[in-house]
Amino acid sequence: MLSLNTIAEAGRHLDEHGYAVVPGALGVGDTRDVRDRLMAAAEASESAGVPTRGYAFDPDRCNRRVFHLFNLDPVFVDLIQRDDALAFVHRVLGESFLISNFSANITSPGNAPMQLHADQGYVPPPWPSQPLAVNVAWLLDDFTDENGGTRYVPDSHRTGHGPETGQPCVSVPIEAPAGSLLVMDGRLWHQTGENRTDGSERAALFGYYVARWLRPQINWNVVLWPEVVRTLDPVFLDRLGYYTGNVEGQIPAGNRSSIAVPATIDSGAATPFPLSSEDRA
Repeated sequence: MLSLNTIAEAGRHLDEHGYAVVPGALGVGDTRDVRDRLMAAAEASESAGVPTRGYAFDPDRCNRRVFHLFNLDPVFVDLIQRDDALAFVHRVLGESFLISNFSANITSPGNAPMQLHADQGYVPPPWPSQPLAVNVAWLLDDFTDENGGTRYVPDSHRTGHGPETGQPCVSVPIEAPAGSLLVMDGRLWHQTGENRTDGSERAALFGYYVARWLRPQINWNVVLWPEVVRTLDPVFLDRLGYYTGNVEGQIPAGNRSSIAVPATIDSGAATPFPLSSEDRA
């Protein structure tokens, strides 16, 4: 676990600049291990019918995107819930939040930069003074200007809206060593950089967390494999919004539902309804 001083210092940088870098969140060996498991997950994703290339938000097929990570290796279930990551989630969003997405972005040489965007860009402006989302990335390679490290527009998290089409902007690279955490305010304008290396990929995992009343990017109820769901802790499933959305503490699922809310779950909005023995079955 990162020290409280480290988290506080990074939190102040996050507030002021819209992002923060925390080196050493993963050791060298753990970083290498997670990267190897990500590469295996990319192959497993293709085999499971979830492509890793050719998504509409990428300008070409050079980047690899790996989704549905929780199906592919339990290490990703662990990382999205690590105290180091959640310390920043709680700082930005409070105790009540949803895990909206967890995906990987692997840049390859020759990729074009991603379109400039803000992660909460689907929220109509003007945006509130507090972010509604936060992105916590695990860097599995060094982030450099040359290998496609994330770029951002300084002070853009204070504009109250996302970037507009045709608006001239200058983005600057975020450079950080492998094993770092990169935390980004959901209002920050940013993009995948251009990989100009001769042959080096750049891999990172991006955990996207949102205010609990926002709909997640991924419908976990649909994409999680049943055999994986059976291995997951109820608190984690609650953080995915897996039960009945943001009202599970107020409205019971009913005795014909295939999913029942555990009696121990409290998402912070209200005291959960007591469940009968049939509901818990």
